[in-house]
Amino acid sequence: MDLVESSKLVRSTTAVDVARILRNRILAGHYAEDQFIRQELIASELGVSRIPVREALAQLEAEGLVVRQKYRGALVPKLSLGEIQEIYEMRGMLEPYLLEAAIPNITREVIDRLRSVVERSRTVRDITEWAGLNMEFHRTLYAQANKPLSVQVLENLLTRADRYLKVQRFLSTGTQEESDAEHQRILDLIEEGNGAGAVDALRQHISWNAEDIRRTIGLDD
Repeated sequence: MDLVESSKLVRSTTAVDVARILRNRILAGHYAEDQFIRQELIASELGVSRIPVREALAQLEAEGLVVRQKYRGALVPKLSLGEIQEIYEMRGMLEPYLLEAAIPNITREVIDRLRSVVERSRTVRDITEWAGLNMEFHRTLYAQANKPLSVQVLENLLTRADRYLKVQRFLSTGTQEESDAEHQRILDLIEEGNGAGAVDALRQHISWNAEDIRRTIGLDD
């Protein structure tokens, strides 16, 4: 299905289908920053009621791809260099702390589960699925830390980072290869018993990710 040209959908189309189409359009730059996506126009274009469109926009808001404004519609927010910097500065402080706490509790079963995540991540082509696996890797690591308050704070950061991660991956296929390789490196160091090395590799990974997002999206200083 073309992402730009209008095309009708069968009546069985669900909110998931609408969200997929709108997500791809946003990531492809079809909608300009600060442009409103009108429910009635999308519903008419795709041949569905407003209900699945409204549900789709709620999902995209949770992903950080739109901001809904009452009576006006859903707005495609601007990409923010300041937000990227703050997100990754906070991740750079919080995630090494969580990994240090998690390492003593990481079992063979957890390592095998994480390796499976990395292997799946290397082969997927769908951006949303890849971003989900990327986040699953980090969440699975830190779940072993037994630090629920810190993990709760991190969840908010990961949710905000998700939008940038998807745009980053959409614009650069090399992002996926490099990110997966760095995840593998962190795992290898943990398995070798080199906890300090794993934490250092994680810090480097977060720093690289922030720089790659700025460069890929074109928000360099």
